[in-house]
Amino acid sequence: MLRATIITILLSVLFGGTSLIGLGNAEIPLDPAILRLRYLLVGTTLLILILMSPFKQWGFHRQARPLLLLWIFFACGLLISGVANNDTTIFRDGLWQMIAVPLILFNAVPKAMKENANLLMGMGLFLGHLPYIVTSIVSYPPGNGTLYRGVFANSNQMGFTCATMSAGLFILLIGAWSAKKDVRYLLPISAALLICFVLIILANSRTSMIVCFIMFFLFFSEVVKNPKAVKKIIAIATVAVTAVLLFGGEQIEAINKTLNNNFEAKEGLSGRDRIWGQTLDESDLLGHGSNYFKLNFGLGGHNTIIEVIGQNGIIAANLLVAFAIASLFYTYAYFKTYAKEDCAALAPFLITVCFWFLSMAEGMFGSLGNAMTLAYMLSIGIVISRPLSGKMQD
Repeated sequence: MLRATIITILLSVLFGGTSLIGLGNAEIPLDPAILRLRYLLVGTTLLILILMSPFKQWGFHRQARPLLLLWIFFACGLLISGVANNDTTIFRDGLWQMIAVPLILFNAVPKAMKENANLLMGMGLFLGHLPYIVTSIVSYPPGNGTLYRGVFANSNQMGFTCATMSAGLFILLIGAWSAKKDVRYLLPISAALLICFVLIILANSRTSMIVCFIMFFLFFSEVVKNPKAVKKIIAIATVAVTAVLLFGGEQIEAINKTLNNNFEAKEGLSGRDRIWGQTLDESDLLGHGSNYFKLNFGLGGHNTIIEVIGQNGIIAANLLVAFAIASLFYTYAYFKTYAKEDCAALAPFLITVCFWFLSMAEGMFGSLGNAMTLAYMLSIGIVISRPLSGKMQD
């Protein structure tokens, strides 16, 4: 119990520390002190987790080799791109992806998390982002008629943070449901999810909204396997919505005004189509370097694959697509294999789906990426730490 508590605290610091990057953007650069704090929190946390990892258990199952090879090939693509473009940033990131990610995020940290890894990851995602949401609501109450951004640099970061926090909450909800916890445990999680969803609507973060619907679909697909459980879900949802209406009645009019303004504020793809089109037109095998988007557009590519194409080239992008497809297969196979013995076995597949859907509108890779990037890497580590074949469940 003590070990699980310590791991949860460390994961909360890891995910929350990484998300400090959301406090700034191209128009509102982060203070260098915040960036140093971010690296200090992440580095210290990872070091402690490595020290807590059982060294004798390090290693990968034979079945993990195809997925690992795809990742190594992708990292090699980054290194080659870095050399071709004489870009030390890309070369540094390539070394990180080739060496540190497999050893630390795929191996050491998942081994430290042990058998409760999925639930610990869900709790870490929730607790790590809770301070951002609470501070936003207390310091910048919603309802002023503008796109809600709270403490973040823009409304998309608010939506993205809520979606990441919701992923942790859905993991906890799925685990609690599979473990047949009573309503007293399920209701607070459901209420927190409802609050996150309302904030996503107020931020008008469309991609985050879609991701929340996908997570709910994955959760509901597990619920309908037990017809009696559907009634309980309806009861919980009714209580949660009623509570919001009763205690938040004064905010309803302000929220309606905000929603009307929000939907009028965003049109189409918000300029993403122009960035994507030009990047594809100018694409080549080894990319144009880490400054490509900053020099040409003044901001990022708003799509993980597009960013890799622009910075690192077509070869690296194709390898990343192959890894994405393979990771979906591996995480789903893990769920089918361990669903009966792990109440949160769906977590790696849920995180993987969320990561790649969010990647459609945001760049998710970097020297560290963001909290969802780390959760995705840890999910891969959880999956490849255990054998998949021979135990597939119907």
